[in-house]
Amino acid sequence: MKRLSTELTLIATVLVFMSSCGPPQPTKIVPAEFKTGQDYYHKVCANCHGADALGKQTRAPGLIDPEYFSENFSDEEMYKQIIEGSDKMPPQRNKLSDPEVAEIIKYIRYSQKAADLVVGEDESDEDEDQ
Repeated sequence: MKRLSTELTLIATVLVFMSSCGPPQPTKIVPAEFKTGQDYYHKVCANCHGADALGKQTRAPGLIDPEYFSENFSDEEMYKQIIEGSDKMPPQRNKLSDPEVAEIIKYIRYSQKAADLVVGEDESDEDEDQ
């Protein structure tokens, strides 16, 4: 009986450890200043980009990705993409006001930071340091 208890404890420990592994996740509970953007995001964007903005098993890419960080995809570009759409994304101009889009972008930027992702350094910068 003691051996079974030890094995179950070991299995539980491994499962807990494994659940902490994996890609960074955006936070589900956000500070009040991002709540409005989160609400708009879930209402308009989550159906395609995923409730967690990771885009897994959805029609659209995840937004918690360095490709969409402000260094690579400015707030203005994101705004234009949301309002005008693209060949793969329908325009949202009839669903969202400018202030609502701004709140969504603010929430996405917060989620990117909360997921603790960083844009990698350019290798050429590393070579210069040596």
